[in-house]
Amino acid sequence: MRILFLLSCLEPAGSETYCVSLADTWRGKHDIFWISDQLFHGQTYQAMPISLKAFPGGIFNTWRVISYIRKHRIELIHSHSRRAHWVAAQAAHRTGIPHVTTVHQPLPVHFFSKRYPCLGDQTIAIDEAIVDHLRRHFAWPKEKIHLIRNGINLSRTVPVIRQTPNVKQVLLIGRLSGGRWPAFLFFLDTLVRVARTLPPAQYKIVGQVPYEHREEYIRRLSIAGSQLAPSVIESLGYVKDLASLIRNSDAAICAGRSALECIAYGRPVVFMGEGGVLGLCSRDIWPMALRTNMGDHVDPKDFSAAKLESSLRELLSPRVNQQEQMSWARAQLEREYDLQKVAAQVDAVYNLVGAGFHPRPLSRDISGGHGGPPLQL
Repeated sequence: MRILFLLSCLEPAGSETYCVSLADTWRGKHDIFWISDQLFHGQTYQAMPISLKAFPGGIFNTWRVISYIRKHRIELIHSHSRRAHWVAAQAAHRTGIPHVTTVHQPLPVHFFSKRYPCLGDQTIAIDEAIVDHLRRHFAWPKEKIHLIRNGINLSRTVPVIRQTPNVKQVLLIGRLSGGRWPAFLFFLDTLVRVARTLPPAQYKIVGQVPYEHREEYIRRLSIAGSQLAPSVIESLGYVKDLASLIRNSDAAICAGRSALECIAYGRPVVFMGEGGVLGLCSRDIWPMALRTNMGDHVDPKDFSAAKLESSLRELLSPRVNQQEQMSWARAQLEREYDLQKVAAQVDAVYNLVGAGFHPRPLSRDISGGHGGPPLQL
């Protein structure tokens, strides 16, 4: 099948990694085409400003994507963000091909999004919090929603305990934009307040820093560095080979896909994301971790300084059998996040929507597409 992945990436993001993982798994089975503002994993793609708002940018993008679909004989379009969903819905309707969406985070709720949800012929949600969000705010039919989690290629990861006799190296992973910026500020403020009561550690901040935050980021890190001794903190920025960094570190604080990758390598993880702090990965908090994408989709948000402090204390002075904990966590990934299973589930959704669609000739009006009423221009 000839599939178009439509994204609106301006910086490295989990949605792109999700698409790359699927494309690698389907190599030789599906032909994958890419359109996005930017992409960061070396794939060949068509650059379009998909991140522009629906009017007027989305209108122009729609016609560009329609032209691309016809030129490359695309058979299915799979979109991965709210603005990509909108463009994909119009293009799919006009060309008569099926449209599948993956919702990676709860969508904004306002009149326009509710009137034109643009959620495709079938919708994939990566966790239970998103399923509930789609049902509650958009009244989306449960038969159109498929809970399919992120996929991790576990065949490429070998969990090994890292023996560090002295100071542990702890990573804080995640791009510092959107909701992750206030999460970072919360982490930094809490760490400064409690660091002297914790075992010394080397904290490394991993992730791209948006231009608008760089000045404050540098200032705050400088202040924190003078207050954390004997612990130290440094910024690594965006790291392309994250896997090597994880393997050579002792633990991590993160959410989403980054947390899954750290668990896959056997690293203890404190789940902290855009939604708040869940705590150190364990049996007790695993159900909430599954539900909220490891802490990104907690509602209402829960940034508890006491919870973060106790999690860091346990992270730096573990009281559990690390080998046993690592084996248990790996088993959870194999059950819920194995890439082969996830790719097969997504493929099943493609098969579900593939029947009965036939390309149609281009006409003059633009429609709201599958999942929304027509837009009259």
